[in-house]
Amino acid sequence: MKKIIGVLVLAFVVSTVFATTIYDVQYTDVAGPDGTYPSLLDGEEVTVTGVITGLKFSGYKDNFYIEMVDGGEWSGLYIHMAGDTTLVVGDEVEVTGTVKEYYGFTEISGYDDTFISVTLLSSGNDIPAPMIVQTLDLTDAATAEPYESCFVEVNDVVVTEEQINFGQWYVTDISATPCQIDDGFFYLDSVEPEIVIVLGMEWAVIRGCLDYSYDEYGINPRTSEDLIDEVSSNENTINANSEFVSCYPNPFNPQTTAFLNLKSESYVTLNVYNIKGEKIKTLVNENLSAGEHHITWNGTDNNNKNVSSGIYFFETGIAKQEHDYTSVKKVILLK
Repeated sequence: MKKIIGVLVLAFVVSTVFATTIYDVQYTDVAGPDGTYPSLLDGEEVTVTGVITGLKFSGYKDNFYIEMVDGGEWSGLYIHMAGDTTLVVGDEVEVTGTVKEYYGFTEISGYDDTFISVTLLSSGNDIPAPMIVQTLDLTDAATAEPYESCFVEVNDVVVTEEQINFGQWYVTDISATPCQIDDGFFYLDSVEPEIVIVLGMEWAVIRGCLDYSYDEYGINPRTSEDLIDEVSSNENTINANSEFVSCYPNPFNPQTTAFLNLKSESYVTLNVYNIKGEKIKTLVNENLSAGEHHITWNGTDNNNKNVSSGIYFFETGIAKQEHDYTSVKKVILLK
């Protein structure tokens, strides 16, 4: 009897140690002929476990993303057409099915009556924290593939292109390379208040699940709460109650214009700083009359040399008898 128990325990330990993980399904450093990175387990039936990070992708409740409890690169996987479920975000599930490559996107799919089963293991789990990436990381298969189907976020981004085609839009951060934001979980006009994407709009954080579709990676916010601290304005409108209004266009190439609306004659300084905090250009350092003023920057430094692509800051100081006013606006130069 002791030998039988020992064998059973050993079998359990071995099966646990060598169980297939999402990492096993996703990890590869071998590019396919189309430039994507297909799973080394493509076509094989596997059983994996993970915590649900995003639910109701493409509008169906049996399309969801799971991620390994500890998160990290290569830890996310998309589950497609899993059948009728009552799952919620935070559920830990065991999924058995066949690994498939859908035009470069790795998934376990029940499409076309392919066998798939989902077992609820536990509920109320914390989901892995989003991995912070740069927009540049998500524009090339070699650097984006480790984050496929993972929960990610980008910080301090600016809208470089408004919604086009099927609802996707684009933002960039300090890396000055735009990445796609998509509406796989919800449409921006389906929430209250409606979210309207405007060129130059700033977001402190955008997070979501990363998919791959039509040869492009895209972050899919799960709800409006994944879009944090937006700062939007009509860049063509001057607000009579403002001192420094906006920069337009933003992003820009080759030049952008700062709009000021002074309530009274004031001494104004307007300097441009790079991301390192170094002052590279003084645009204004004089008294200006009350009213509107348009100050143009052509992307050069104080030596009239062209600066490189990237994020810059307009710092405006307005000295008046009543009080002093300071404003900082972020602009992005794209070449």
